[in-house]
Amino acid sequence: MKVNDLIFHINNKRDSYQRHFESTKNVKIQLFGYLLKEIGWDITKPFQCVFEFPEIEDKAANGVLFNRHVEPIVMFETKGIKENLDKHIEQTKKFFCVENSIKVAILSNMVDIYFFSDFETSGVMDEIPFYKIHLPSFTQKDVDFLEQFQRDYFLNHFQELYAKWKEQYVF
Repeated sequence: MKVNDLIFHINNKRDSYQRHFESTKNVKIQLFGYLLKEIGWDITKPFQCVFEFPEIEDKAANGVLFNRHVEPIVMFETKGIKENLDKHIEQTKKFFCVENSIKVAILSNMVDIYFFSDFETSGVMDEIPFYKIHLPSFTQKDVDFLEQFQRDYFLNHFQELYAKWKEQYVF
């Protein structure tokens, strides 16, 4: 499925069954997990993706994506569709700093998707996302951005992508 079609499908599913996606767990598995699967991440293979990792203060980040050396490189945190993501940035920041190899944090309620990194201070998640997508009004630029997260492409070009995103980031 093309990313453009995938976003239409997610928007339709989310809007049609809105009541079911008030739960973080349902958003994570049925929407975000679906997105990961469609862009090449096998959420059933623990060397690619793990949910509920790592544990901090009796809570866990929703999950991580691993590089080819099975080091966490991307962490993701999902929330219910009605939750305000801005209220969860600090929590996401706490999870980000647990693993030094994590370079991208994704915070999403599958209405909005925020992408963070550590451009200002290595190992510390920036306060401001370097990219935001509002799925109900996504653009071709958003589709192109998401396509960079196709597993093989992302892992093969991560250093270039990180450098490009950092260069575009406004401190």
